[in-house]
Amino acid sequence: MYNSIYDTLIIGKKVIYLPSCHSTNDIAAELVRADSSMEGAVVITDDQTKGRGQRGTIWVTEPRKNLTMSVVLTPVFLPIPDQFLISQSIALGVTAYLSTYSDKVKIKWPNDIYLGDKKICGTLIENSIQGSRLASSIAGIGINVNQVRFGGTRATSLASHTGREFVMNEEFSKLVHHLDVWYFKLKSGHQEEIRRAYLKHLFGYNQLCRFRYQNEIISGTVTGVTDYGKLCVRFEGYAHIVELDLKEIEWIWDN
Repeated sequence: MYNSIYDTLIIGKKVIYLPSCHSTNDIAAELVRADSSMEGAVVITDDQTKGRGQRGTIWVTEPRKNLTMSVVLTPVFLPIPDQFLISQSIALGVTAYLSTYSDKVKIKWPNDIYLGDKKICGTLIENSIQGSRLASSIAGIGINVNQVRFGGTRATSLASHTGREFVMNEEFSKLVHHLDVWYFKLKSGHQEEIRRAYLKHLFGYNQLCRFRYQNEIISGTVTGVTDYGKLCVRFEGYAHIVELDLKEIEWIWDN
């Protein structure tokens, strides 16, 4: 059971706990359609049966082992071209939370979180647009906490990393407080601070990495991210920096 958190500024004052559901993002979207004044509400479940990830992938977790939740935001203050700041703010909130347990936390573009070279958190941001502004944003977050078996995938958890088991509602409260801090920064107009912090924690930033690009394996250096959220990479042998969308590039791991 997860309770509302009353000492935050925006996120977590209303918490909707569901023992099981198909998708917290879908439930959160239904709440927004029914009541547009739901900013900061959190939908959380112990067992998500049809979670979604980036690129249309499926997000699967063991029941009662992980934090699986969605946060309702209404960032009407943001112009549409700046919507990537929502992804950055959420990623930084999760990073701040996980960094209390490890100094190896990085944001893998656009908004997955890695501990070393293994994924510990996936996020899915779904925005709704009205006119020239964002009407609402649903931030789906899945953090591996107590799960230790991952079926051979490149994944880890807090339990795997630390060797101990965590109390889920305590971790939920800690996470929500960090998310609240970074979303409040966004709402207060600290966009450049968010962009700088995102680059500071960006996986591969100013480092030579290997990618699959245009059907070949090629080395390159991540040089930044555009305001629109495209990844900037200087590939070896290229005279210019290439700006890439999500489906245009794939990371190649050494093992």
